[in-house]
Amino acid sequence: GGKFRGRNRGRGRGKEGKDGASLPVGIPSGFQTAFRGAGGASSSSSAGGTKSNAVDVEKMKELETKLNATEVAKDLYEKAVTHSSYLLEGLLFPSSNDDKMVDPFAILAQSDGWFSNATTLPPNSPNDHHPSILRSCVLELSIDYCNRITTRKTNAYLEELSSIPDTEPFPSMDEIEKRLLDDVKGQEPFCAMIETCMLTDFEDEECRPAKCPFENKAACNYLETCMNSNVQDEYGVALGLIEEGEKVSENDFGGRNGMKDDSDLATMEAGTGVGGWGIPVAN
Repeated sequence: GGKFRGRNRGRGRGKEGKDGASLPVGIPSGFQTAFRGAGGASSSSSAGGTKSNAVDVEKMKELETKLNATEVAKDLYEKAVTHSSYLLEGLLFPSSNDDKMVDPFAILAQSDGWFSNATTLPPNSPNDHHPSILRSCVLELSIDYCNRITTRKTNAYLEELSSIPDTEPFPSMDEIEKRLLDDVKGQEPFCAMIETCMLTDFEDEECRPAKCPFENKAACNYLETCMNSNVQDEYGVALGLIEEGEKVSENDFGGRNGMKDDSDLATMEAGTGVGGWGIPVAN
């Protein structure tokens, strides 16, 4: 009789330990049993069961961490896919009318939007001219394009270096670096200076070109996607200017949303009488 009661008490303690173990947040009910499998019976023993339970909880916490990391990676991947889709859409279906390119470089130059303290929409400007959004987008896409140029030039030069016979001198690291910089500058001069421009807050005038500075017209078309409404909404959310689900075009940034037709845009880009901050300029 004593042995029977002892076994009952043993089972009671084992069950209490099993039920009392709290599951980490995010682990569904029933997961603990499925995870342990047949090993659950061994936890009914007092010392061995406590140790096994602790190990299982640690394993579940580790698994939860991995699951959370997977969810974060999945979310980032989905956002990257969406971002790429919007860029492609903007490239295939430009926002400009009558095949007239809307140059974000021209808008930033007219509004002094290159400077880091340009964080508000200039007066009499439509929302899609917001300097923070345009500057962030233009810089990111410009760097992306320049990195692609650099990669292509580097790969081509590496092939050239690999063909140098052992009997001939190999260029030094300084020579290699200078050659690569010259190659990039020879194809896209703006790519050779963009890093310095960023570090100096675009102080030099050459850092603030009045139009798209890239020799490759396809690159300028790529930069025009910064005017795409979906792309602008993404940057607006990332910069904290709008909430998720809101639209840049529908918010009040203090500008004038009505200036969206070609004549107003041409006036803005040509700088006829009014600067980017609403200051009269000489014609």
